[in-house]
Amino acid sequence: MLKNKMKKLICGMTMCITVCSQMIFPQTAFAATKAAVEKAGEAFVAGMTETAEAEEVLSEEELRQQIVDFALQFEGNPYVYGGTSLTNGADCSGFVMSVFAQFGYSLPRVAADQYNQSAKKSVEDLEPGDLIFYGSGISHVALYIGNGQIIHASTSASGIKISNYDYEAPVGVGTYIEADGFFSE
Repeated sequence: MLKNKMKKLICGMTMCITVCSQMIFPQTAFAATKAAVEKAGEAFVAGMTETAEAEEVLSEEELRQQIVDFALQFEGNPYVYGGTSLTNGADCSGFVMSVFAQFGYSLPRVAADQYNQSAKKSVEDLEPGDLIFYGSGISHVALYIGNGQIIHASTSASGIKISNYDYEAPVGVGTYIEADGFFSE
């Protein structure tokens, strides 16, 4: 019992000395606090560096393939005019916009705007993950998946489907994927 009282007394005195010393010698207390924060900061930065180094960095080709693979899982889902839901239904531009959103891209909602804001390419330079645009005034967009094929939200009768890229004459090709993973205007 006496031992417990002694521990409490010593603990209380230590707290009092600590608080009082901070009031009497604020610069010393500040310096000690600053040193502790700096030391913790160094450990935090070291931890963040290790985390960043441990994260896998995708090549452009790997990113393109991941986008294509993600889009392919929605084949057979419904076409819904004005829709942006990959599962419940999307139109062509809503489909492309929603697929790219899953990878951190913010594409415009309308096919013509998607074309206008993309980096232009030729059909000869098509790569998986590029966008192909169709129709006068750019009224349709599809995602190129490779081997001469696209996936697109086609019509309410056929939904999201795979077609040959030249099922209709393309009027333009654009990309949002660059060597660093992101295209920025």
